[in-house]
Amino acid sequence: MRSAVATALRGVLLTGLYFAGAVIALLYLRTPADVTLFWPAAGIGYAMVLRYGLRYALAIPAAQLLLHLLVLPVPLAFLPFSVSGNFFGTLAACAYVASRQPRLRLRISDGFLLLRGGVLLCLVSALTGTLGMYIAGMASAGELPRVYLQWALGDLLGVTATTPCLLLLFARHMRIAPPLPVVASVRERATWIVAMLLALVGGMAIVHDGSLYPLSVATLPLALLLWSAARFPPLFTAVAAMAVTVTLGLTVGIGLGGFNRPELLSDTLQVMSTLIVNSLIPILLVASYHERAETMAALHVRATFDPLTGLLNRDAFEERARARLSRNAGPQTLLYVDLDNFKLVNDATSHAAGDEMLRHVAGLVRDGFDDGALAAHSGGDEFTILAPQDAETAAAAGRRLLERIEDMRVAWQGGNLRATASIGLASSQPPHASFDELLSKVDTACHEAKDLGGNRLLVAGQNAESLRSRSRMMRNALDAREALDQRRFELWCQPIVDLHAPGAGQAHFEVLLRWRDGEGRLRPPAALIAAAERYRLGPRLDRYVLDAVLDWFEAHPQAVPLVEQCGINLGAATLVDEEFAEYVAERFRRSTLQPGQLCLEITETSVVRDLTRTRRFIARMRDLGCRFALDDFGTGFCSFSYLRDLQVDYLKIDGSFVRSLADSRLSEAVVRSITEIAHLLEMRAVGEQVETEAQLEQLQALRVDCAQGYVFQRPVPVGDFFGMPA
Repeated sequence: MRSAVATALRGVLLTGLYFAGAVIALLYLRTPADVTLFWPAAGIGYAMVLRYGLRYALAIPAAQLLLHLLVLPVPLAFLPFSVSGNFFGTLAACAYVASRQPRLRLRISDGFLLLRGGVLLCLVSALTGTLGMYIAGMASAGELPRVYLQWALGDLLGVTATTPCLLLLFARHMRIAPPLPVVASVRERATWIVAMLLALVGGMAIVHDGSLYPLSVATLPLALLLWSAARFPPLFTAVAAMAVTVTLGLTVGIGLGGFNRPELLSDTLQVMSTLIVNSLIPILLVASYHERAETMAALHVRATFDPLTGLLNRDAFEERARARLSRNAGPQTLLYVDLDNFKLVNDATSHAAGDEMLRHVAGLVRDGFDDGALAAHSGGDEFTILAPQDAETAAAAGRRLLERIEDMRVAWQGGNLRATASIGLASSQPPHASFDELLSKVDTACHEAKDLGGNRLLVAGQNAESLRSRSRMMRNALDAREALDQRRFELWCQPIVDLHAPGAGQAHFEVLLRWRDGEGRLRPPAALIAAAERYRLGPRLDRYVLDAVLDWFEAHPQAVPLVEQCGINLGAATLVDEEFAEYVAERFRRSTLQPGQLCLEITETSVVRDLTRTRRFIARMRDLGCRFALDDFGTGFCSFSYLRDLQVDYLKIDGSFVRSLADSRLSEAVVRSITEIAHLLEMRAVGEQVETEAQLEQLQALRVDCAQGYVFQRPVPVGDFFGMPA
C-alpha cells in the first residue's frame, strides 16, 4: 500500500514538473500556431523516464493534456498529436538507451548514447507534431520543413539543457566518479557565480547599446562553463549549464535585453544551434574529466587493494604501515596470519575453492579489528594486520580470530571447507621499531607457531631461543641462496671402501659439499643444506651439485675410467620434483660420465614423505642406469616395512650405530640385522662414519660389505681425490 502511494505521488510530482517545463516554453509563443524555440519539457520527460521507468511516461500525455486544457487551447484535431508527440518519442529514445546501456555512467560514451537517444526523441516527436499541425490546418505544406526542423531543434535544446542536470539530480543509481584531486573552494565558486552574472548582464548591455559584437553573449558564458567543468562537481556544472541555456534561450527567444527575436529560419537555426552547443560541450567535458578521474581511481584501487579479498595489497600495506610507525603515535602491534595446510585445500578441491576460503577469512580479518587497523592480504594464504593496540589487546583479538577461523565453514560443492591458522605477533611502543624489524619478528613467530602444530598465536620474544633458532635457519637459507647464485659451493670427496676387496682399482666415493662464506672462509654445509631443504631450495641445490659433478668430469675425462660409483645426495623435495628426472636424463646425454657410474643417495626420512612418488622416481632413474643408496638407514620408525618395495643397491647404516659398536650390544644387533636383511634382498651394506680400526674390524666380523669414514680418508677436494689439483 505504501509503495503504491509513493508511486502515485511520484507520478503526480513528475507530471507537475513536466507541466512547468511546458509552461516556460509557452513564453516563446506569440500565437498557438507558433513552434517554440525551446521545449525543456522534452528533456524533463526523457530524464524522468530514464530514471524511474517506462510506466512514468504516462506523466507526459497527462501534463500535455492539462497544458492544453488550462493554459494553451489548440484545435481539437491537433490535440492527440500534441499529446502523443513527446510520449512516443520519449518511449522510443528510452527503449533505445536501455537496450544498449541499462546502467548509465558519467562518461563520454554514455553521453553520446543519451544524445543519440535525444535525437531519436526529437525526430519522432517532430514528425508527430508536424503531421498534427498539417492535419489541423495550423501549417501549410510549404511550411512543413520549417516546422519540422524548428520543432526538432526545440526538443533537442530541451534535452541537452535539462536532461543531464535532472539525471544527476534524480539518478542515484548513476555511477559518479570521485571528486577530482583539485577541489574548488567556496570562494572560487562564489567568484565563478559573480563572473557568470557579470558576463550575462554585460553581454545584454553590449547588445542593448547596439554593438556589432554580441558574440560575447555566447562565448563568455561558454568559457565560464568550461571553467566550471574543469573545477567543480558535475551537478554544479549541469545546473549552471541549464540555467545559462534557459536564460539565453528566454532572452533570445522572447527578445529581452535588446535582442531581436529571430524571424528567418536561418537565424533561428543559428541561434538554436549555438544554444545546443553551449549546453552540450560543458556536459561532455564534465563526463571526460570524470571518466578520467574514475579511471585513475580504479587504477589507484588496483594498485592499493587486493582484488580477491578487498583488503590492502602488500605494497600499499607496507607503505601505510611504515608511515604510521614513523609518526610514533601510541602502541602499535603487527600480526602475521598464515593459514595452516592451505595447499591441501587447493590440491584436494580447486584453486577456486581456495579463493572462496580466502574471501571468507578476509571477512573475518576485517571484522576482527576496528577501523583504525590496517589489514592486508599479503599474498597466498597470508594476511597482515597493524593494529593501534598494545600487545595484550591485539593478542586477545588475534585469538578470537583464530577461533572464528576454526569455526568457519565454507560451503563448496555439497561439502564444507574448514581451516585453521597460525599467528605471529610483535608489539612496539614509541619510538617504534622499523617495519622490517617487526615483520621479521612476526614472520618468525608465525612459522614457529606452525611448527608447534598450528592453530595458535605466538608473541615474538616469549619463546626467544626457538625464535632465534628459526632466525638462524632463515639466515642460513639466505646464505644458501647467495652461495648458489655466486657458485660458492665446492665439491669434496670421501672414499667408500669395499671390505671384501679393499685394494680395488676403481673408486667408489661420495660427493660432499663445502661452501665459502662472503669472506672466503671454507664452511661445513650441514646448516646450509638443512635450511635449503626447509625453504624449498633443495631441488635447486641438487641440480647444482649434479651439474657441477658432471661438469668436472667433462673437464677431466681422464678421471672417468677411474670411477666405479659416484654417490650424490638428494633431498626429500627433489624426490617429488617431476622435472628432476627429465633434467637428469637430458644432462646425461652430453656427459662423459655414464648413468651406471652414478649412485643417488636418498635418506630414509625423505622416502616416507611420499612413498609412491619416490618409487616412481627410483624406477625412472634406474631405467636410465643409475643406482641408489638408502642413506642413514636405521634411524626411521618403520624401515623394514617398506624396504622390500624399494629398488635400492646399498643400505648405508647410520653412523650412530657404527660409533657405538664397542659399547652397545644393541648397536651390534642393529648392524648385524641390517646387514643380513641387505644380503637377503641382494643389496650391499655400508657402514658410515667409521673412525677407528676396532670399528672396522667389528664391521668386517659382522660381514658388512663396505665402509666409509675417517679411518680411510677425510674428505678432500675432488681434484685432490683424483690427483688432479686445480
